[in-house]
Amino acid sequence: MNWAMGWFPMIVGTDERRNAFMDEGFNTFIDVYASDHFNNGEFAPKRDSEFAPKTGNPAQDIVPVLTDPDAPVLMTAADSVSEKYRHSVTYFKGAYGLKLLREQILGPVRFDTAFRRYISEWSFKHPSPSDFFRLMSSEAGEDLGWFWRGWYFTNAAPDYALGDIHHDAGKPATVQVRNYGELPLPVLLRAEYADGKSEEIRIPTEAWRQGSDIVVSLPVHDGLKVVTLDPDHVIPDVDRSDNRIAVTP
Repeated sequence: MNWAMGWFPMIVGTDERRNAFMDEGFNTFIDVYASDHFNNGEFAPKRDSEFAPKTGNPAQDIVPVLTDPDAPVLMTAADSVSEKYRHSVTYFKGAYGLKLLREQILGPVRFDTAFRRYISEWSFKHPSPSDFFRLMSSEAGEDLGWFWRGWYFTNAAPDYALGDIHHDAGKPATVQVRNYGELPLPVLLRAEYADGKSEEIRIPTEAWRQGSDIVVSLPVHDGLKVVTLDPDHVIPDVDRSDNRIAVTP
């Protein structure tokens, strides 16, 4: 639908021939949310050649791009990206990166405030990617260098795994979580119990600053049944085969 084309690159004057993701990726990102709201969601959700084209789940559909050794990175000059990767990288990965930043890293309030400031500051000017990166980090009040490097300069991806689980009656259960990936996105751990209740613990990016193996303690609750990482499939974990363990009584 291209709701945002009047803004990118017409008002915020990005260089589409050099950094196409700042045009097509930004527009696709805005289209994702505009589709949800326009005319009570008549055209929602946005699922087409530009975004989540196969299964409709962007976290799943982006994995083939992240694991393709020939896929260009987002910082590749636009005229050096072959037609094969035009939509999957420039549009889809460009948009999904902003969606991850908004929904999984910063949250809507901080992201929206920073993004509006970026548009205001760079209207009728010509921002580069570094201008966008600096302003978003500054306005959000958080060092996002790890995300800019991983998502825009490489095709790094998250890959989490569950390890040993120890649980004794009347004591907190402990869950080992391993990080095999190169993009440490925040990840949710869900513990389900025999009585139907569950606990959720969010593991932040900062947890991996000093190592790739951590132990998470759960609240005291007998009858641990299942432990799952990213149960709602909202991050692009490239190997989900080790994200769920059914606990033996």
